[in-house]
Amino acid sequence: MHSNIFVKALPLLKESKLNIDIDAFIDFLGHYKQNDWMYPTAIHRRLKIDIREIYKALEILSDNGLLEQYLEIYCPNCKRYTGDFFKTIGDIPKEIYCENCDEEILNPLEHAVVIYKVL
Repeated sequence: MHSNIFVKALPLLKESKLNIDIDAFIDFLGHYKQNDWMYPTAIHRRLKIDIREIYKALEILSDNGLLEQYLEIYCPNCKRYTGDFFKTIGDIPKEIYCENCDEEILNPLEHAVVIYKVL
């Protein structure tokens, strides 16, 4: 059974003519609930969909008020996310330390990854 949020997404994605299996995509998104974080790379790993198509689909959902875009910093030292979320590029501080390995992340903007929050 799909989440109500993603039932609304089905017609939006179908009319967008993306190069993905919309039904499989919606089925996978049905595992998410309000306030969950959605990582495009996780969708890519699970469904083997081109990452660019995933971002296109998620942007459609974001543009229609179903998701909200955020930035999270990926640590180049330990290869894990820091757990800090930022709404805009301007919100990212110049100095960030990884909570996992305690190393400073130089140029954190270069390690920002777009993720989404389910609304």
